[in-house]
Amino acid sequence: MGHAARVMKAPDLHQHAIDGRPLSPEDPLAEPNLRPMLDATGWRLTTYDDAAEHFLARAVLAR
Repeated sequence: MGHAARVMKAPDLHQHAIDGRPLSPEDPLAEPNLRPMLDATGWRLTTYDDAAEHFLARAVLAR
């Protein structure tokens, strides 16, 4: 029995940047809000990058 191939279009990063939304100060993903929430749950935010074309938040388990 053959497998059906799925063709997935790569995201258009330019369009994503246009469709993206800036984070408001009240947004849970805004760094001043995210950092204390992670700290409270035992995680430490090590990388935070909120650029126009991407969002990256990296945390490690605090020990």
